[in-house]
Amino acid sequence: MFYISESDNQLSRLEALGRLGAFVYIIPSNFDYHPKLNKTVAVYIRPLKSKHGFIIPIDHPEGLNIEKNRVYEILSNFNKIYTVDKKELLYHFNLQQSIDVSLLHSMVKYEKLEYSNNNSLINYYNNKHNNFTEINKLISISKLYELCEKIYNQVEKSIHLELPEGFDFYNSLSTNVFYLLEQSGLGIYYENFNELFKPRNPLYNCIDNKVLTYYNLYNITSRPTNSFNSVNFAAIPHTDVHRQTFRPQNDYFVEFDFDGYHLRLLCEQINYELTQESAHKQLAKLYFEKDHITDEEYTQAKQINFHAIYGKIPEKWAFLDIFEKIDSFIKDLWSKYETDGKILAPISGKPFTRKLKDMNPQKLMNYVMQSLETSRNVLILKEVLRYLKDKQTKVVLYTYDALLFDFSKKDGKETLEQLKNILEEGKKYPVKFKYSNNLVL
Repeated sequence: MFYISESDNQLSRLEALGRLGAFVYIIPSNFDYHPKLNKTVAVYIRPLKSKHGFIIPIDHPEGLNIEKNRVYEILSNFNKIYTVDKKELLYHFNLQQSIDVSLLHSMVKYEKLEYSNNNSLINYYNNKHNNFTEINKLISISKLYELCEKIYNQVEKSIHLELPEGFDFYNSLSTNVFYLLEQSGLGIYYENFNELFKPRNPLYNCIDNKVLTYYNLYNITSRPTNSFNSVNFAAIPHTDVHRQTFRPQNDYFVEFDFDGYHLRLLCEQINYELTQESAHKQLAKLYFEKDHITDEEYTQAKQINFHAIYGKIPEKWAFLDIFEKIDSFIKDLWSKYETDGKILAPISGKPFTRKLKDMNPQKLMNYVMQSLETSRNVLILKEVLRYLKDKQTKVVLYTYDALLFDFSKKDGKETLEQLKNILEEGKKYPVKFKYSNNLVL
């Protein structure tokens, strides 16, 4: 069939057609499995100048399978590659020149790119053989090709969107950071995990007494979620029984938790200086005009601060310098947004434009701060991953204002000290330290 590329002549022709740009879609062994547990069954390539796509079988019983390295050589010669999920593509081919179309769509349209990678035949086989790892090998190459053509037609318009400001920060840096973050997994007691968390199918992301997480990057603020196989890893229940389900693959879980993180990020933006002391305690002393704060007053201060960072300035303390500065910050953001039609988030340069629905000054500030939090964390994670590259200690979970490490004693306490230094960035962002042999830290 003309659309299957198997011979040297066919591959050379496809390489020439795709050199100026192509859409690439990976057929994994099973769409439901975590990409780390998948093999590459086939690769669909739709040259942008072609009226149809081509499919290269790599590990499919119907095809004259092509060596994966040969396919990588072909794709590496493409100047520009578009794909629906760059992070997932990296599990199959390290193609850094690729453009994440889902990311592009979400940054321009402020909505998720909707497309379906299912058809009736795939659904039939999934229902009939739901524990079969390589389900897509059972589906004919022609049906897989039809599916890929359908996907291309669903996303084609988004391919032609203009790249927005800040795109490269997320497409290149953020995507790679979270790809690397997904590699280690979380150690678990397998039976307990399945009983308590009830994943849709443990085969999808559990292997060797660990569970693999997956960061979803296509949100309005670019703040990732972390949910896969019906388990939300960003919101693990705080009950002992749930948290004792997790165990380190090395010696200890170590968590570094940023002190008053959102508050400190905001204070940096408004030029309000905080000391190394607990941020919430510092402001509690202002609110209650005393040096010794009770537990109840501390809790109350945290609530006040929480509302403040979302733009709800408490009337009772609106006269304080910090709240006057927050109020000015909100008004200045909104004025620039109204005048210029957009705001660029700090660090990443991500634009928030008039295409956003139901905007107001407080919501805009919240979007900017969430984006700032994420982009700083991406830079921090980059340094952390680089530092841990040749160590047994691994970062295994990211939850916005905290990082969880699977620590090996072989790396020594100096590793923890250096990680603390990286996170605090010259003590601007103090962290608290906890450790345990489970997640009851």
